[in-house]
Amino acid sequence: MSAAFDMIAPHFRRMVERWPDAQTLSNHYQVVVESFEGNQHGLVETIKSFVECVCLTVLGEYGKSMPNSYPSTTVMLVEALKILGLQNSHGASKLDRILSAHNKLADALSDVRDEDGLIAHGKDGFLDTLTKNHIRAYLLTADTLLALLLAAFEGTEPDLQFTREPYERFDHLHDRIDGSVSVESSIDYEEDDSPVVVVTIKSGGLPDGLELRIEPSRLLYSIDRTAYIELLASSAAQAAVEESRVYSEGAVVEADEYVGAREDEPNSEVTSTYAGYLLPLVDELRSYVSTLNLPEPTMSADGADMIESILATAEANMGVDWRDRESLQSRMKVALRRTLVQFGLSEDESNKCAEHLVSWFKIQTVGMKNGGVESVQ
Repeated sequence: MSAAFDMIAPHFRRMVERWPDAQTLSNHYQVVVESFEGNQHGLVETIKSFVECVCLTVLGEYGKSMPNSYPSTTVMLVEALKILGLQNSHGASKLDRILSAHNKLADALSDVRDEDGLIAHGKDGFLDTLTKNHIRAYLLTADTLLALLLAAFEGTEPDLQFTREPYERFDHLHDRIDGSVSVESSIDYEEDDSPVVVVTIKSGGLPDGLELRIEPSRLLYSIDRTAYIELLASSAAQAAVEESRVYSEGAVVEADEYVGAREDEPNSEVTSTYAGYLLPLVDELRSYVSTLNLPEPTMSADGADMIESILATAEANMGVDWRDRESLQSRMKVALRRTLVQFGLSEDESNKCAEHLVSWFKIQTVGMKNGGVESVQ
């Protein structure tokens, strides 16, 4: 930071502070300051380039591009001001005189660059360097243009679809959303059984809501990179443990046996007869299912029974502390949904019914003892 430079032309630094993550803009500022404090070689060019960089940044905040591939500084300024609501109305407004004056200042930047820029078009090596008065005039000209751009930009809202401003810049909009929506979340599984976080956000004006399906890895990578790295390291350690189980004492465990033992693998069961420890619940379950207003189940080719299959699937997906572990409840929900689909229920019907059944089993199995579920004394 240069106190002397910022005192003469304060809006250069203010532009950098407006977009703290804009690395090119920050680099331009550093080059201008270093040239100003050094031998001023290339100062004219870098100042002009800084103004153009600001114009392009403003256009980018609204998803706009330049009208041609090689625009002049004046064209860039006109396009940037136009998107900010400052457009020459050809005499209809007194503001036109101010805008016209600023356009002439932009033209002057290019003219001075062509005449006094030491690196722009090649100069005689014995020409004198810029005088202090030239430098001050050129800085003030550029700073005036930056002041107009900054003032205009501060009074507008950028296009939220394109803006690269930080999240904190729009607290007033965040408060409006956070105060008017309801949020529900759950865990679901894709076709390949990989988990996804499902977030449903609803508002009074959008009763059907919006559903976001986010992979855990994407969620962590976008929001908390430190947590992402920690879980990545943890998963690597877990993979090493699982590999050691597979290759125990030089003998390879059968792949099917290993996959079947995975805790997060939903296990759907379709059977005609169930004789497990949940059998005492068969009559109550049949009565409960009848209250869900489901369509009449179809019979499979081997005569499987839906109620018996539900019990078998529930038992197959119950693990230790499953009532307190959302991941195991989600696994059971997926398995039950797959089972119900095989009896002619639609995906939507199966999904809703499976969710009800998980809640029902959480209540009905309290106190039941078995080898896989913790007993309640």
